[in-house]
Amino acid sequence: MKRRAAEPETKAAAAAPAPVVQSSLDTTAHSALAQRLVGPHSPEEAEARYVAARDAWTKAMRAASSGRPADLATLALTQETYEAAATERERWLTSGRMAIPIQPDEPHRAVEAAVGQEMAWRRVRHHEKAPGFLGRIKKRITGR
Repeated sequence: MKRRAAEPETKAAAAAPAPVVQSSLDTTAHSALAQRLVGPHSPEEAEARYVAARDAWTKAMRAASSGRPADLATLALTQETYEAAATERERWLTSGRMAIPIQPDEPHRAVEAAVGQEMAWRRVRHHEKAPGFLGRIKKRITGR
């Protein structure tokens, strides 16, 4: 009796297996720095990953209607990837960056500060001397 080679039941089973891609939310395998390097770096990149994951999830849902365990497992994996991509996209959409206005220094303020410091220094260095003996006594009594 001859054995026939088993034919795949669906097109998905006949196709070459896709490479395994780990989710960017897998915290056990990567450090926080590695996750930041792997994740999207712009809203456009997050949107592109979201669209790709959504399309893969849609295709997996159609294939899962067959009820095969392999198709259902594929659906579960693509759904996890889709949820991670949707979360990342939502994070990019809600984390709007705000510009902080920086006012340039006004030139007259710098001049005012320099003149004020110079006047204070002159007051310290060039204090008025009390005239004569009676002026010194008056200064000691009044404390001026």
